[in-house]
Amino acid sequence: MELSRKTFLDYFLITVGSVLTAVSIVSFMIPNNIIAGGVSGLAIIVFRVFGLWVGAQMFVYNIALFLLAFVILGVGFGIKSIYSAVLMSLSVDILQRMKFPVFDASTTQDGFLLVAIYGGVIAGAGMGLVLWRGASTGGTDILAMIFSKYLGFSTGTGLLISDSLITMLAVVVFGPIAAMYGIITIFTTSKTIDGIIEGVGNTRTAFVISKESEAIKNRIIKEMERGTTMLKATGGFSGEERPVLMVSIRRREIGQLRHIVKATDKRAFVIIVNNSEVFGEGFKNLN
Repeated sequence: MELSRKTFLDYFLITVGSVLTAVSIVSFMIPNNIIAGGVSGLAIIVFRVFGLWVGAQMFVYNIALFLLAFVILGVGFGIKSIYSAVLMSLSVDILQRMKFPVFDASTTQDGFLLVAIYGGVIAGAGMGLVLWRGASTGGTDILAMIFSKYLGFSTGTGLLISDSLITMLAVVVFGPIAAMYGIITIFTTSKTIDGIIEGVGNTRTAFVISKESEAIKNRIIKEMERGTTMLKATGGFSGEERPVLMVSIRRREIGQLRHIVKATDKRAFVIIVNNSEVFGEGFKNLN
């Protein structure tokens, strides 16, 4: 039952992400010649030059990359990716044929900048959901996953590199200005992807060094209902051994923690760091 629930959630979010990405391509990128790299960017260039349907092109271009996914990233990744790419390719062509609403950048002041930003955010949200569930929309985000696995880049950075190469081709067809807006779209897309995959930093971990660490710990457990961990540490200057209290909290709880520490020991030393994600009781479920 647990496996089937996870599988359903995976494919549901992959479906949402694939359609979101298609909406960004049809509503923002195709009508404004924004080339944000990837096979979609290559397909838009060919569409403008030869009139071939974007969605059909995207699926054809993905065949070679799917083979890479099967060989390098595993069968499970490949199956989910094929589903995502087929759905996104179909969605692009269907949305185009049904005259889905588009944003014409030429009708609004700073319209191309708005297209580059919002188109990138929507595409990044879609691709981020797909990548988060262990799949890909096909195209250069498969290469980005390979870069991430073997070269240590984040997924968004890998996508930034691979897509920038394709965006350079847009200079020949649409000129340097369109390519510049395409680079902005790539940047916003990659940062949105990283935010979804790595978390948006809603949690913090605090380290508290205090002679009153036991009292602070008890107040955190009682008043904030948060678990704590006591770490053994030695002062580099004094050489004294003293406990370091560690607690993970949500961003909105920082003020309450500061109040507890200040009221208990004004001389306490506190370090608060950002987390990508926190899993476990009181936070996200590991599933």
